[in-house]
Amino acid sequence: MAVIVVWVCEAVKVWQLAVVASRMIGWITLLLTQEFNFANNLHIWDTLLSDPDGPQETLLRVCCAMLILIRRRLLAGDFTSNLKLLQNYPPISIRHLLYVANNAVISWASVLIWVHS
Repeated sequence: MAVIVVWVCEAVKVWQLAVVASRMIGWITLLLTQEFNFANNLHIWDTLLSDPDGPQETLLRVCCAMLILIRRRLLAGDFTSNLKLLQNYPPISIRHLLYVANNAVISWASVLIWVHS
């Protein structure tokens, strides 16, 4: 019985992670245009396009920084409130977001550790 409960809990975590990942895909495909106003988007796009290594890695770091900045709210919330939070990202300082993104070292191992902690 305990094994089944653990398996169900892990399956729910994986499903919730998939929902977060699908929301990040929405952020990425629209280049964050629905999460921030135009002036803030210009600042983000300027950062993306000025990266000598290309915009893909920077965009991933920005999306991960968005999750890092609301981490406590995500961990405290249930699935419904987290989905609403991700769909209506709260106002934040773009400078702080880009600071966190620039200082983030993203690897899938660190993302998985972050999700399970």
